[in-house]
Amino acid sequence: MTCLSTSMPCNQGSRPRIPHILRSALRHRESCGKTCGARGALATLGGHLFHLHSTRSPGLPTQTPMLALDMRSFNLLAALQCAVLGLVLMGMQRNFPSRIQGLRLWALAALLALGSTVFYGLLGVLPATLVGLAGNGLLLACTVCLLAGTRDFFGLPWRWGPWVALCGLSLFGLWVFFDLWPDYRPRMLIFGLAMALICAAHTRTLYRHGRGFASRVMMIAMAWQTLVLLARGLSTYWVDLPTTQRFDPGSPIHSVFVATFSFTILMVLVGAQLMASERVRQEFEHLARHDELTRLFNRRAILELVAQEHERFQRLGQPYALLLLDLDHFKRINDTLGHQAGDRTLRRVAEQVQQALRATDQLGRYGGEEFLALLPASDPASARSLAERLRARVETLPPGPDNTPACTVSIGIATVLTTDTEWDTVLNRADQALYLAKAAGRNRVAAA
Repeated sequence: MTCLSTSMPCNQGSRPRIPHILRSALRHRESCGKTCGARGALATLGGHLFHLHSTRSPGLPTQTPMLALDMRSFNLLAALQCAVLGLVLMGMQRNFPSRIQGLRLWALAALLALGSTVFYGLLGVLPATLVGLAGNGLLLACTVCLLAGTRDFFGLPWRWGPWVALCGLSLFGLWVFFDLWPDYRPRMLIFGLAMALICAAHTRTLYRHGRGFASRVMMIAMAWQTLVLLARGLSTYWVDLPTTQRFDPGSPIHSVFVATFSFTILMVLVGAQLMASERVRQEFEHLARHDELTRLFNRRAILELVAQEHERFQRLGQPYALLLLDLDHFKRINDTLGHQAGDRTLRRVAEQVQQALRATDQLGRYGGEEFLALLPASDPASARSLAERLRARVETLPPGPDNTPACTVSIGIATVLTTDTEWDTVLNRADQALYLAKAAGRNRVAAA
């Protein structure tokens, strides 16, 4: 005998309870006996469970799908993260070198974003006009501060006037369509276009002056934000109603708009921290490779460049030359005029020699009053000609201000030979040539 029923009838207006379902399944198994067996009972149980899942009690609210995104919660979470990043930026501003600008404005932007979110969350508690003007005003100020911080970081000029005027006009337009002619759509259009203009200016700044991974990430985030703002503002008359609110569950483009802005601020603040950290790393590298007094390469850095050039010579056969320069009677300057006058003399000679070298040449402070010049792609004749020009340039230099005396230099020249297996062999010959120049009376050029 085959069982034709797989479920017990249920009242459509009622919702079966779990004990009733289990009892129905057991009675069904007893009535069908062994023919239907356990499979029929399980089928009956499954039918009731399906009915339990698919029906709803009249007094219970419809459940939100699990994948639905609560924009208020998302916005608040992003704002809290922005606040944390803002505090980190404030700490960086206090501890990083003063040459790194923009950190204070970036931190202020993060706090403004948090304030904007707080006002948006008070919708229904405070008057709608106050919430809208304060929330949107803080958001406009946040975006302007992000732009100002980036321009300050790159050392670019900045004027507050035009951007403050833009924010003021935007807020006036928002007030008109809050109180005089209440309509969400023109408010969205005004806000979206104003924000898009600020973000587009930020994108342009990053594109023209940004270098490295962090600035590119910020630029992409700002460019995407600009496009979303334009799309949201221009589409408002198609997707919104006059009574629409910011967090209404409306069109997908509105959800993308709110989520994108929160995400963009996070990306920009993270990118700002990365750019500041990269700048600090570059500062440390510069200090580690440059002489603080003359701003030239220090001894270690210039010798690394010589070693690299010697490796290139061994691979490609391209010759190079070294010039070792020493200021004549420098100790006398220190003893008679003081060490400050000696420092000014070193800086002055370093500037003159650097200006006379080619763009491909490298100059470093070798130690004390000695300088080492690396001349790639140079033969003995061209190296000697350049050395004579350098000597004459320093010799004809008149006394400078602040009691900076005139001076002369002696120069030793060494050109790499095919038998030179190590770069220090070339350097030793340049040192020997410098000794010959000094022995010949100073203010001389000698080669070895």
